[in-house]
Amino acid sequence: MTEQATDTRSDDPDELAATVEAGGFWRLVPGWVPRDFVEPTPALLEHVERGLRRLVA
Repeated sequence: MTEQATDTRSDDPDELAATVEAGGFWRLVPGWVPRDFVEPTPALLEHVERGLRRLVA
């Protein structure tokens, strides 16, 4: 049996904003991702930069 998913994505920015505000975005993100904003530290920025450089190398 073959199942086909229905694509429910939309290009409507208002719909996307409503989904994020309703918390729908977080069901797509792994549980280990922080849900609160934390000011980036220099160490974090360096970590991200090193990772990005590895991707392009």
